Amino acid sequence: MKKKLLSLLLALCLVMALVPMTAFAAGTTDSWDGTADTSWYDENETEFHLQTAEQLAGMAKLINGDMANFKDKTIYLENDLDLGGHEWISIGDGANTDVGSFQGVFDGQSHVVYNLYSHEGLKSENKDNNNNLYRNGLFGSIYNATVKNLGIENADIVIPMKDESTYGKGILVDWMTHSTINNCYTTGSITGGSYIEKYIGGIAGFLNGNNSISQCYSTAAITGNYDGEYYAEQEGGLEPMDCWDSLGGIVGASYRGQVTISDCWFGGEIVVNSIQAPVGGIIGYGKGVSMVNCLVATKEIGNDGLENTYWLGYVVDVSAENCFWSADDRYGSNVSNEESGNSAGTATNDFNSDDVLLGLQANAGSDVEWVSGIGHPTFGWDDRNVSADYSTVDEAIKKAEALNADLYSNYSDVTAAIEAVDRNKSKAEQSEVDAMAKAIEDAIKVLEYKGANYSKVDEAIAKANALKKDDYRDFSGVETAVKAVVRDKNITEQSEVDAMAKAIEDAIAALQYKDADYTKVDAAIAKANALNKDNYKDFTGVEATVNAVTRGKNLTEQTEVDAMAKAIEDAIAALQYKDADYTKVDAAIAKANALKKDDYKDFSGVETAVKAVVRGKNITEQSEVDKMAKTIEDAIAALEKKPASTKPGTSDKSPQTGDTSNLALWIALLFISGGAAIGTTVVSRKKKYNR
Repeated sequence: MKKKLLSLLLALCLVMALVPMTAFAAGTTDSWDGTADTSWYDENETEFHLQTAEQLAGMAKLINGDMANFKDKTIYLENDLDLGGHEWISIGDGANTDVGSFQGVFDGQSHVVYNLYSHEGLKSENKDNNNNLYRNGLFGSIYNATVKNLGIENADIVIPMKDESTYGKGILVDWMTHSTINNCYTTGSITGGSYIEKYIGGIAGFLNGNNSISQCYSTAAITGNYDGEYYAEQEGGLEPMDCWDSLGGIVGASYRGQVTISDCWFGGEIVVNSIQAPVGGIIGYGKGVSMVNCLVATKEIGNDGLENTYWLGYVVDVSAENCFWSADDRYGSNVSNEESGNSAGTATNDFNSDDVLLGLQANAGSDVEWVSGIGHPTFGWDDRNVSADYSTVDEAIKKAEALNADLYSNYSDVTAAIEAVDRNKSKAEQSEVDAMAKAIEDAIKVLEYKGANYSKVDEAIAKANALKKDDYRDFSGVETAVKAVVRDKNITEQSEVDAMAKAIEDAIAALQYKDADYTKVDAAIAKANALNKDNYKDFTGVEATVNAVTRGKNLTEQTEVDAMAKAIEDAIAALQYKDADYTKVDAAIAKANALKKDDYKDFSGVETAVKAVVRGKNITEQSEVDKMAKTIEDAIAALEKKPASTKPGTSDKSPQTGDTSNLALWIALLFISGGAAIGTTVVSRKKKYNR
């Protein structure tokens, strides 16, 4: 079993060894201090591994000083390098010759050289036919060489005014002879600044002889400045010649030999300041050039008024096949070779269409993999233009969206993390994309639930506090429910909080008021019961109010109970006693009136007693009335008659029968005495009612 496993692992290792490891990935970056280190070089060695920017500068020093050309040798770059802050000295100061040129293999191993800076340029010394030659690219000159698997980012090249040569200028290579460039890219800018025409390209400046550039791209900003006359030595002296910068997205120009530019694309911009400048998205000007499977993914080329601007290139003696460019009728391709049966390619409105990607892949060179990129196809190794994997971001967003944002107090942090997601990141920036996903996940992890809504609880407590507990038989249930309230519950525990509020409300609802105080009612009833209803003219009002008393009222109905007591008291107060009985008085008075006061020695006692009679007394004063009657009776009883009269002529004999002379007198006296009695009664009644 162990042997099988070992065999399997060995086979896997062999397979991995055969797979090109060309993916560009971020690694350790070494910063240049401006010095050159050549200590690593041993002429007897065939393989070198450069670790530092100083060692790379040492390589330039060796070649430019004619100490080495690295023919049949391979140099491997082991780290990313940062050349920022110092003027770069190009590797190789020759041209069109093996002298002063790099002649080996340079394998960048998918590393990147950052911040290439050249504003002064490297001046060569008698290594070609032009002593005024300057170099600005990473490589000044390569001859029978190979440069591969290398990226240059944020280049800043300005061709100096002192450069009086008509030569190529490229970010990666200025001058290229019988050489190959593969799997390389450039970004940044290269700007013409000389009054002499230049051949300026995003990858290479000038190609001489048989050269090949494949699987390369540039997004650099390329600017040409020259527009004027060039004086060249001719028979008879110096003659003026029309000159201009030649500008290409990949290659500035190629004059001699056979050049193949395959599986390359340009996505930068070309700024033209001379109206006669040859301009092309792939190559500015060339002869003997073959373009296959190339892509111009930008519209920022030249300007509308230029006659020599074309999407692919202003070239002659050229074939182009299966290339793609923007469907913009400002320019044509200018590379169609109908006689050979080759087609320049297709103008497209959508570089992301399947037709473009499939067309490129179907005609790709061996070991070339075109993949869907950001905005347009690119290469499998080109992590900087392949979209990053956003699956972890999408999972995090899905997780966030599954949450109820209303539950959390700080969900805005999650929203902010989601809104911060940049969908335009490349595979090379995968760590940043992963950081976006992590930011969302982290924001989710620290989410805090909103506090539960205690408004109902607070309302219930306020209601309880507004009550006067002494009004109730047992208030402890409410107090217990209030004390049971637990604060700081979150929104997921809202049902518990609502239950607290309900418990208080239920306890309040279950309260029973204390009984109302019937003390006043009972006192009033007792007062009524103590009365002798027979003494009053109408006792029914009192009886009605007593009968209207309703028992069982609670404390909140105390006013009603007090009203019952008041009703009884008011009814009692409204009672009227019956009148006293003056029958005996009237009888006594009649008796007195029937007497002839002249018959009595002193009748004043009777008269006084009669005059002392007070009318209007009520039944409670009956004893006083009866006393008045008795006083009269006693006065009558106390009368003493006068003695009988003895005057002459008087006789006590009765009148004779038939004598009617005194009969009328007796009748008159009877009426008088009756009228007097009636008058006395009327006067007495008037006094009573006038009291």
